[in-house]
Formats: sequence, structure tokens, C-alpha cells
Amino acid sequence: HAQIFVRERRPVISLAVLSDDQPGWHPRSFGYAEAGCVVRLDFPTVKLLELDLAMLEASRNPIAMVILIHRDAQATRGQPAERLRRKLARFRAFFRNGYSAADMRRLYRVLDQLLRLNPGMHATVRATMRLIEQEETQMDTFVTSIEELAFAEGVEKGVEQGRHQTLQEVMLRQLTRRCGPLPESVHHHVLALSPEHLLDLSETLLDFTSLDDLQAWLDHTCPSG
Repeated sequence: HAQIFVRERRPVISLAVLSDDQPGWHPRSFGYAEAGCVVRLDFPTVKLLELDLAMLEASRNPIAMVILIHRDAQATRGQPAERLRRKLARFRAFFRNGYSAADMRRLYRVLDQLLRLNPGMHATVRATMRLIEQEETQMDTFVTSIEELAFAEGVEKGVEQGRHQTLQEVMLRQLTRRCGPLPESVHHHVLALSPEHLLDLSETLLDFTSLDDLQAWLDHTCPSG
């Protein structure tokens, strides 16, 4: 708030959007006091849980649909059958609400991210969505490009996996040069490290003088159990 005011030299409104599922939680101010100095900021809030469902259902604004999907995610925790029902219903509503193709693609990503289901159900869900899209559009070409989106997700995961594998290979070479030949147990331990731990190791290995230093770091940072 203060930084924007200093930069823009104009009054600033701070609005809090509350996306939690606790009906009684309504923070309306922030402040602190220290050595006689008191700072306080009062701000208006919008609580998604309290927005009228009928109003949201009647709206054709894509943001209203995002809020509905968010509310569905909160309401269906631990209820996979109900979550599946709502996910398919929201997908059908994309077409009946008259959204543009670009908006439907964006909403599909939100729907898939917030209303997550067991990975084993993905093929069935996407096949059902293809049938819904054919029913609603009376076309065999897919406006939401479910296949393209699924392919893009797979490519993105593959790229990330490739980066991880490259980092593993580089790290093993550096460790071998620094500490000498690695025992099989250490080799497997390094391969099991997350990308974050591998990056930490890349910064720490310069301090290693022996294999014992590496083993101590592995035991301390991520015990193999």
C-alpha cells in the first residue's frame, strides 16, 4: 500500500479477497505498535463464501464461473463422486453460458486444477468431456482442445523431468570429481534427491573435501531412512 502510494502519488485502495471456508473469519485491519508508534490500515473485504450462489449461477462473467469452481472445490473435499458430477456440470455450463473459445480454454485449466480427481479417472473424465462438447456444439472439432491441453501438460512434465535428469547427471559428475568414485548407495541417494535438494547440493559441494563430507550432508539433509 505505502510503496504504491509513494510511487504513484495517488490514493490507494487495499481490498482483501477472502477465499477461505471459515464463515466467521473477517479480518478488516492490519497494524502494529512499537515504541509508541502505531500503524494501522483498515480495509474492505470480499468473502467468496458469502457471495450469492444464485447470482453467480446467473452471471455470464467468466470470473463468476471461477468463483463457482472454487466453491465446488471447497464443498467436495473427500467426495470424489460429487466432485466428478460438479466438474462435468461446470464443463457443460461453459458452452451454455456462451463463453468465447479463449475463455473456455482458460476456464478448463482452472476446472482441471481446482477440481482434481484421482489420476486413474483422467481418461474417463476426458472422454466424457469430449462427448459433452459434441452434444453441446454438434461438432466433431473441439473448441476447448482437450487433447491439445492434455498433450501440452504431458510435454511440460516431460521437459521438467528432462531438466531434473540433466541436473542429476551434472551433479554426479561434479561429485565424482570432487570426492572420488561414488559408492552405489551414494549414487542412488543422489538420484533420489529432489530438484531443490540438488540445487542446494550444487552450492554446498564446493566445501566438500572427501566422500565423508558428502555422506554427512546427505544424512543430514535427506536421510535415506
